[in-house]
Amino acid sequence: MKTGLKPVSAPSANVVAITGSGAVCSIGNSVPGIVEAFLCGKSGADAGGAVKNLPAFKTAVPPQLALTMGKHLALLMASVDEALRTAGISSGMFDPGEMGFFAGMGMVDYHVEDLLGAVTKSLGPDGDLDCDRFFAKGYREIYPLWPLGMLNNVAFCQASIHFGLRGENSVFCPHGDGAVMAVYEAARVLKEGRAKVALAGGISEEISPLSLARARFKGVLQEGAKTCGPAPFLGEAGAMLVLEPSGEAVARGARILGRIEGFGFSCERSEDGRFASTRAIVSAMRQALCDAGLKAGEIDSVMPSGFDKNELDAVREVFDESAVVAATSQAVGEIHAAGPVLNAAMALSFPGNFSPPGGGGRTRGENIGRVLLNGISCEGGCGCMIVAKGPRSEGQNRTSNKEQG
Repeated sequence: MKTGLKPVSAPSANVVAITGSGAVCSIGNSVPGIVEAFLCGKSGADAGGAVKNLPAFKTAVPPQLALTMGKHLALLMASVDEALRTAGISSGMFDPGEMGFFAGMGMVDYHVEDLLGAVTKSLGPDGDLDCDRFFAKGYREIYPLWPLGMLNNVAFCQASIHFGLRGENSVFCPHGDGAVMAVYEAARVLKEGRAKVALAGGISEEISPLSLARARFKGVLQEGAKTCGPAPFLGEAGAMLVLEPSGEAVARGARILGRIEGFGFSCERSEDGRFASTRAIVSAMRQALCDAGLKAGEIDSVMPSGFDKNELDAVREVFDESAVVAATSQAVGEIHAAGPVLNAAMALSFPGNFSPPGGGGRTRGENIGRVLLNGISCEGGCGCMIVAKGPRSEGQNRTSNKEQG
């Protein structure tokens, strides 16, 4: 069985820079706050994985529709707002049609209260649901746009309208590999000149009885997981990066946080059907290294999707036992599509020469400058990307293996 999808090669001179980042999760409502909390050993489990005190945004969204979308809209708006601010991008700076927007979006579940009025109006004399009463009048109690609110791209569209992002765009699957694909597509449209700036990121699911049940059913959660296995709790998060062609970003005086260096994708379920196979994860990571023209020894740190045994085995196979692993899932939980981008935003803000929690106390004794990040779906999809801190220097100009051949 063949696995893997090789990304399109682009000229090495066309470097995609990261000029802004924004994130919210259970341990902080900004990237600096999240990094500080993580390095101090804080855990979102104390808050039940939920995001608290999200900033309010005035939008044209009808209040009932915003309520139906739950936290999806708030998580997306908060992360986009911080990302644009840190990139120094204000309204009117770019043509809205030249601003791309790509995101992996978690599932939106209904709330019981959305249907409570309709059920109450549809009860018969015996207290049971009477379908005749429901179709005669009970259904009228359901907000007309309620079905639309459960489409994850509705919150995406509302954020696009609010921030004036009207260029190329797409919504991807709700897992980690979808967020990596969002960054890949954003980088691709920039390299092909179809956008001047692009936002790319991911939004988790909202914690609810339905999302918790789904996570347990799919094997995403497991009681007692300590050092290896599924995440110990479900978390909420949103994360976003601002990407620009490096030359244009420097010309406008933007601060370069980092750069995108390579991608890899693959898909194959493990034999038990609960996660991606080790082979698929290895394939995605090696593709990313090949795409970046790098060797495993040139990666300073690996930020895995979680603590699944298949992924840890894959990391050991590609990087051996000396790999510095900075795993965040024990601090923020399983955050689905927000994971890889949140990790990228954190990696670009980590201080140099640090020993990451979950890294076994190991450090290279030098700045952590180049990081490989995984985004993996419990359904077998694997996405991998490599980001590096700061602008590219003369000594770092590389060509991919395919271009060298």
